[in-house]
Amino acid sequence: MFADPTDEPTPEVEELYSLVHVNAGLVDFAANFEHCRSWALTILCILLILSLWTSYYVQIKRIRTVHETVLSIFAGMFVGMIVWASPGHLIRDMLKFKHTLFFNLLLPPIILNSGYELKQDQFFRNFGSILTFAFAGTFISAVGIGVLVYLFRLVAPSALVPSLTLLECLIFGSTLSATDPVTILAVFNQYKVDPHLYSVIFGESILNDAVSIVMYETLSKFHGMEPHVGSFFHGVGIFLLSFSISMALGVMFGLGCSLTLKHSYLAQFPGIESCLVTLVAYTSYFFSNGLQMSGIVSLLFCGITLKHYAYHNMSRRTQRTTKYMFSVLAQLSENFIFIYLGLNLFTQDVQVFRPVLILVATIAVIATRYLAVFPLASIINFVYRARGQRHEELPHSYQMMLFWAGLRGAVGVALSNGFQGDNAAALRTTVLVVVVLTVIMFGGTTARMLEVLGIKVGVEEEGSSSEDEGALFGRRSEREWLGSRTSGAWNGRRDPYG
Repeated sequence: MFADPTDEPTPEVEELYSLVHVNAGLVDFAANFEHCRSWALTILCILLILSLWTSYYVQIKRIRTVHETVLSIFAGMFVGMIVWASPGHLIRDMLKFKHTLFFNLLLPPIILNSGYELKQDQFFRNFGSILTFAFAGTFISAVGIGVLVYLFRLVAPSALVPSLTLLECLIFGSTLSATDPVTILAVFNQYKVDPHLYSVIFGESILNDAVSIVMYETLSKFHGMEPHVGSFFHGVGIFLLSFSISMALGVMFGLGCSLTLKHSYLAQFPGIESCLVTLVAYTSYFFSNGLQMSGIVSLLFCGITLKHYAYHNMSRRTQRTTKYMFSVLAQLSENFIFIYLGLNLFTQDVQVFRPVLILVATIAVIATRYLAVFPLASIINFVYRARGQRHEELPHSYQMMLFWAGLRGAVGVALSNGFQGDNAAALRTTVLVVVVLTVIMFGGTTARMLEVLGIKVGVEEEGSSSEDEGALFGRRSEREWLGSRTSGAWNGRRDPYG
């Protein structure tokens, strides 16, 4: 009835045994995968906690020599080096920079909070200057970096610089044209810099990211084609059409949400109301991306529209919830991005370091930033003088601070994941190194530059969000809190909802 154990197993039995072993191996791999993923998430959470605690310590001790974002990058580099030197690859693979994670999870909270917390009076008062730097300045940076790298490639030996086409260089330049002055704006908030300077740098930075992404996507459509004069006008047409449609979509979503809040009784259900406002904003981002438009532009103008129209139709609790929920998510995303950049220096798949190319790209970034700031600022000042608005001019110290705010960020690193061809790995590594270098060089010395340039700090703007917050919550300002801590007069913090 039963087979003799000494008999040779039949093919069916051997196949059954092999399936059992394969399934057992898959179960072990799945368990090990979950185990490694838990460790990877633990590492990221610990790094975030350390980053936020460092931010608190740096601000409470008023340390100006280094900024917390630079420390976050170094912390990520240190942990990334340990993971890289450790045996195994599962944890290292899970800690790699994923551009889909960046664009779908990390970037939207930052853009939404930027639009929602925008000081609209200063933003639209300096709208002409902001558009000039965001559009013309980004174009100068992208084309300038691409042309300089291409010219150097023509005269340099092939052993030093990879063989790059003009289109590849322009795409490379568009990724490095994306500025990300999170560090500088954080310092500006801390020291209460003149709102005029803050609004210009802030507005340029949020529009610059959108412009660089649209420019990158436009140039990528010509990949594998021979560029000609008509390609330039075709590209400009695609760029303007994409930007205009994206902006219109964001405004439409914002107005639709505002009208819904106005003509409904959602204010009686603040939990549902807060969720709907958040989901409408995120839907504008993903819907625009689904139409191959710019989700960043849509989300930015959706946030601006929500704050201008929908905010006054919300219940008081929803106003508080959205304000602080967007702010907390943005701060977590910003800290996570800088940690991610440090980790990626050691966890990236294929790293091809070309020191000469890195040096040339860094010099090109600095040179084109100079060309994108000072000549354009002179034109802007000339227009203001011609219109009799000399008080709106940008003095030389502000121009220098604009130049210093040209550090590159994670948007360029995320875009570089789309590089194609034999030189993709070298270009991807170059973008990553240039971004880290500029953040350390420019972001880490911002506070010192404010002193060197003699820029006025401690400027309290009427109707600022901090004052609104104090009136809304009945809470002491940060300066009063720090002063009371110093004098020993602090007796506890009030309940924000009391």
